[in-house]
Amino acid sequence: MNVSTQSLQAALNPLVGGRVRPAEAADMVAGVQPQVVVEPISEEEIAAVLAFANREGFKVLTRGGGTQLNMGFPPTGGDILLSTTHLNRVIEHAPHDMTATVQAGMRLAEFQAVLGKARQWLALDPELEADATIGGLVATNATGARRLRYGGVRDQIIGIRIVTADGTIAKGGGKVVKNVAGYDLPKLFTGSLGTLGVIVAATFRLYPLPAASRTVVLAASALAPLCDLALRILAATLVPTMVDITGSTAHDSECTLAVRFETIPAAVEDQAATLIDMAHKAGQATVGTMEGEVETQFWQQAAVNAAPPGRTGPSILLKVSLLPTEVVHWLESLRQMAREMNLQVRWRAHAGHGLIFARLSGSETALITAAERLRQVAMDHRGTLVVIDAPPALAQQVDVWGPIPALDLMRRMKASFDPNAILNPGRFVGRI
Repeated sequence: MNVSTQSLQAALNPLVGGRVRPAEAADMVAGVQPQVVVEPISEEEIAAVLAFANREGFKVLTRGGGTQLNMGFPPTGGDILLSTTHLNRVIEHAPHDMTATVQAGMRLAEFQAVLGKARQWLALDPELEADATIGGLVATNATGARRLRYGGVRDQIIGIRIVTADGTIAKGGGKVVKNVAGYDLPKLFTGSLGTLGVIVAATFRLYPLPAASRTVVLAASALAPLCDLALRILAATLVPTMVDITGSTAHDSECTLAVRFETIPAAVEDQAATLIDMAHKAGQATVGTMEGEVETQFWQQAAVNAAPPGRTGPSILLKVSLLPTEVVHWLESLRQMAREMNLQVRWRAHAGHGLIFARLSGSETALITAAERLRQVAMDHRGTLVVIDAPPALAQQVDVWGPIPALDLMRRMKASFDPNAILNPGRFVGRI
């Protein structure tokens, strides 16, 4: 809607106690410049903003920590940028029930620090920057290596509070782990990219912090032996929390397999020794084991390497989902394509559950071609590929999401929750 920034700000000010300001260049979302930024302090204020926008025809973009704003297609419009920055507290923590309810704008790192005082944690470790918030985590279904042991967001979220496009405040799930009443809104909103409603709070099941941890690291010049060993680990009686294979074109002659065990001290020591024995029998030289601060720094660096870096040229981040047995085939195709198309690549494969993150840098033409060809390789091996980070201009040219079998159902769901298409318009699959 063509309304001046001053008029829009004046209309929104009474709804949020004056916490409205003109948008700046830093508030741009995937190349789209909103007119104003709104910072509500309660779900009631969010409801008032959305009801106003829905009634008047304004498009609303949502921002938490701003760490994943390039995910999805660039929005087709955006008048109001709604920030959840003030919804940043733990509503309830029940240590004996091992559940907690937290507002969407709280940073994941801060939430973990609160839970850590009770020797508990939310068992999610996505490759995201420090400003990542709970709402963003749920909206993008972000996950990491420990999904092998604990599952992803959908496995750990048990309740949710949302505000729909017309300003209705709703909730689904509850505060207990076993809850089957009504529609499963927590799972529905996980990964919906803010297109069905604004997430204001979520309830999660928690886990105790592990008493001990140890990581075994191996290196090889060929992928196949490491991938084969990873599959043997999964088939054995070992219970690792992380099984990662990493590599890059900068060190094309060497790949690394890192396996982490997190449990009680005796079990950690026994399982690490068993893996070392398996590696020796398979002809693999063990680089070593790590624990303590060295181990912590190793995994922190692994997360940094997988996260979107500062870019000096065209770059895309791919998220590929495969069966663990198919990981080696896709990675070999990636390495071959990088050589053929002069691409710089680094990748981190969660070989235990088949999720791969690959950062590709090169010319725009090469990146678009590579994404299409690598998606076909994934589909040939019963997998999927999504471009989860790309410059806005490049995201307009590449098929970000790929084929979606349930697209018609998802369109109907969008029409039901947001009939006027005001929420993050055009960002999700099929540009809904």
